[in-house]
Formats: sequence, structure tokens, C-alpha cells
Amino acid sequence: MSLTYLPQVPCHSRLVPPNFFLLGAGKCGTTSLYHALKQHPQIHMSEVKEPSFFSSGFQVIKNPIEYFNLFPEQEGKLRYGEASHVYFTAPETAPVLRQLFPDAKFVLILRNPVNRAYSLYRHMRRMGVEPIATFEQALETEDRRFSDPGYPATCGQYFWNFMYDRSSRYDEQLQRYVDHFPLEQFFVLSLGEWISNPVGWLQKIFRFLGTDPGVSVDLGPQNQDGAHAAIGDDTKRILTTKFQGVRERVEEMISRQFRFWEI
Repeated sequence: MSLTYLPQVPCHSRLVPPNFFLLGAGKCGTTSLYHALKQHPQIHMSEVKEPSFFSSGFQVIKNPIEYFNLFPEQEGKLRYGEASHVYFTAPETAPVLRQLFPDAKFVLILRNPVNRAYSLYRHMRRMGVEPIATFEQALETEDRRFSDPGYPATCGQYFWNFMYDRSSRYDEQLQRYVDHFPLEQFFVLSLGEWISNPVGWLQKIFRFLGTDPGVSVDLGPQNQDGAHAAIGDDTKRILTTKFQGVRERVEEMISRQFRFWEI
């Protein structure tokens, strides 16, 4: 008789389910925000930054015991969170989180989708998982990739990270979440706002999470994008047209206007 054993994972006497998620979007400053939140004495962020457990096809942590062991109960902690940006783009995730964590809070940081799409492409090239040599060619290939039922299993990374256009449509992604959670459980800001005043915005986020807003943390930059060629003017014009209305629809949902959107 053969037995299947679970992997060896730490066994904590008491676990606390996550009660907030740094939801994304990818390439919008989530790494810097994760490291800032992690320093607050009342906040526990999972040591694995992006376990991606509640997504299909791309899980860093696949075993449920291993996942929930990321959140051991700790004295003085009020919030237990993680930062899997894939949850924002994966269409299947929002209803699962609603079923398991109906009172969870969500923090989102967004940026101009044109710049975000280009930044994501450069990131995938640096990682060596995007074989297409130019951003323009990758955009032209996106429809074919999206409609190919075999592509998610062969792309070599998270499927939606190759959807530079589709994964930058924040309005559609946020709508999936507000279909399942009330808006008051979301805190949304822009990357430009964060860069312009990280201390002030972090205080607002701490208040939103119900933690001490007066805590000071190291706000050194994380995961910065290096020097790179600028996006071509023609490509920028095309994408600007394609993304027309995304910002306005998100602003309407959250009932406020973004500042410093062009970053």
C-alpha cells in the first residue's frame, strides 16, 4: 500500500485566517507597500510575499496546510495579510475570497494602464519568460495567446502576466470584486499619489486597517524598474485610446478622483 505524505510545514498552535489582502495591481508599487506594511507591529504579512494560493494555474503555495501556516497567531497583531497580485486579475478568485473571508479588507495601488502594461512587459523580459523581443509584437500576439486553450499550460509563468492589455483593465477587475464585497472594504490609491506622499498615504492605510496610524517605518524603494527605452509614441497613442475610460470608471466606483495618474 502506498501512502501520500503532505510536505513538512511548520505547525503552529493557533492560526489566524488572513483578514486583508494587498490585492495589486502588479507593477504598480505593491512590493514597496508590502515592505512598509510588514514593519507595522500590529500587522503580520506572510513571509511568502505572494503565495497566490487562491488562483488556478499559478500557485506559489499549493498545499492548504502550508498556506494557512503562513498566519500564526501573534500577540499584538490585528491584521494578517498577504500580497498576491494575481488575485486581482484571476477571474475565479473574488468569489472564493468572498466565501472564505467575507469581512476581509483590500488595499489596491494602481497606475496609468499604459505605463503599467509596458512595465509588466519589461518585467517579464527581465525574468526571461517573455520570448517576444518588442512590446509592440507582444501586444499584437496577445489576442492569439488569449484564444489559445493550450497557452496557459505552456506559457511558463502566470497566464495573465502575458496579457499586457487585458491585465491592465482595472475597471473590469475591480468590478468583479465589488460584485462580491461592499466598497467600504476597499482602499484604492494611485502609484503617483503613493510616491508623492508615502508617509501620509501610509497613515491613511493604517487607519483603514484599524491599526495605529502613528507608526513610522522605513519607506526605502523596493523592486525598482531600471533604466529602459521609453514606450514608442505610436504605441502610447494606441494604448491610450484602448484604455480610454478605465480611470474614470474606477474613479466612479471609488467615488474620488486620482491624482498623479500619469506615473
